[in-house]
Amino acid sequence: MLKTILNSLAMHVMVIKGNASLRRLEKNSKHPAKTNEALLKKILRRNKNTLYGKEHGFADIRSVEDFRSKVPVSGYEDFAPYIERVIKGESKLLTADKILGYSRTSGSSGVPKYIPATSASLKAYVNYTWTRALALGAAKLREEGKKYRPGRGVFLSPATNETLPDGTLCSNIAEIGARRYGVFYPFILTIPGREIFDVHDGDYIYCIYRFALSDERATFVFSVFFSVNVSQLAYLKDNWEVLVSDIEKGVISPEVKISDALRKRLEPKLRPMPERAAYLRRQFEQGFDGTILKRLWPDMTVLCGIGNASFKPAADALRRSSDGIPFDFSIYGASEALVAACFRLESTDMQLLVDSCYMEFVPYGETPERYLGVEELELGGQYELLITTQAGLYRYRLKDVIEVKGFRNNCPLISFVFRKGQLFNFAGEKFSEEDAQKSMGMFSERHGVTVDKWLFYSDDSVVPSRYALAVEGEAFETIEQNIDELEGIMGECNKRYTSQREKSFISRMIVVRQKDGTHEAWAKSRVKSGASVSQLKPVHWLDNDEKKEFFLSRLAD
Repeated sequence: MLKTILNSLAMHVMVIKGNASLRRLEKNSKHPAKTNEALLKKILRRNKNTLYGKEHGFADIRSVEDFRSKVPVSGYEDFAPYIERVIKGESKLLTADKILGYSRTSGSSGVPKYIPATSASLKAYVNYTWTRALALGAAKLREEGKKYRPGRGVFLSPATNETLPDGTLCSNIAEIGARRYGVFYPFILTIPGREIFDVHDGDYIYCIYRFALSDERATFVFSVFFSVNVSQLAYLKDNWEVLVSDIEKGVISPEVKISDALRKRLEPKLRPMPERAAYLRRQFEQGFDGTILKRLWPDMTVLCGIGNASFKPAADALRRSSDGIPFDFSIYGASEALVAACFRLESTDMQLLVDSCYMEFVPYGETPERYLGVEELELGGQYELLITTQAGLYRYRLKDVIEVKGFRNNCPLISFVFRKGQLFNFAGEKFSEEDAQKSMGMFSERHGVTVDKWLFYSDDSVVPSRYALAVEGEAFETIEQNIDELEGIMGECNKRYTSQREKSFISRMIVVRQKDGTHEAWAKSRVKSGASVSQLKPVHWLDNDEKKEFFLSRLAD
């Protein structure tokens, strides 16, 4: 009874905090430029005595024009020497604030980036993720004349719990941000303690569902990407009988592959639940139709995750299991900073978070480049994004291109269009054209074959989606016989690819044969259309409908 009361209280507090964030979004939409410039001045003032601040005269900056003249546009390679020194123990090089963790991402050629996170930079994640989604879900129920029944949430993303030698957390931004809720986990999530299930402890998906299914009052599902929901629903479809049997008996079956330490920690928290198990068994035996999630958890209020842009196929697949549950398309951002968030359910319109990071925008394709502020963006315009974060990155080239879809009061509503040089991003792996080219080059060298006519495309016919590689010429047989080796090489070039494959967020890739002469025919068609031979580039990914129709219609049977 006490735990139920504390759970109800904690969830009501989360909704209250979420409503405050929604009010802040509304307020910031009226004067976005003023708010964003005030944040810039705060960042510069706070960090004027850091090494980077002194080198670039932060103390003398009085305007946006001063800022742009004194501080160069930069990439990770410009900040890497400072970050390396901080990791070794120095402080106040880029930021005056304590670094709480590093988000480790795949850099170019597989060299990892270490993106710092501070209390100030994580505040946006705290304000605009879970709490915002819960407030939106509760508001929708009120609009429908229904009562909000506070219940815990199902958190689908695993932890990695990796640290640097000094103990600093080194993971992904979702885990670093989520750690701020740790003490409240037992009251807001369907996990039995203060730690998210660790991918290194074995079958973490079993553990997630073992406790989530036991809780009939769960009210929300949160994942970073909807592709995670889809892959884990596929797991549930294959393993529900074991899960239900274990819930009935109050055990963890011996065949479940988890570490002895985790098993020892979890088993005292279990009890037989025959009635719940019987209910679950009836629901699963009815099948995995559109009502399955609502049948498992009748109070389910909202599904929260990134499901637009390259994640849309996953969102569409999730729809087939979630009748009656609204979607929150969540947030747009990167390891470096949170950039935008949705302010209503079932809409992919995302409002710029002008209190999260300072933003500049470069009209895409313009030479020479112009740097614009929030107030200068135009409807339909596409812009490359630069950010100045609250964790020590200044005028940082994110390499993302966004499009302005509309306005809320005076604040642009944007959508992510593409990442420059990126082929795929099924589950946060951000596999780039550079990764692809290096992978194919390494494979060619190891096997002594020439692989020059190839391209990747997304295959959404399976769950979860997978990479498909179309190869023209004699190299096809060699690659087809060594798919696992090629995937290993891809993991060497992009460590996140291997990580997401191991978590079952991406299916095993396939290799298909491209009909002979296809690439040559494409080149001829481009020349016939007026393109210069000297400007033609090999096609390595299908980035528009014309290429998709041309190349996919010329696959061998």
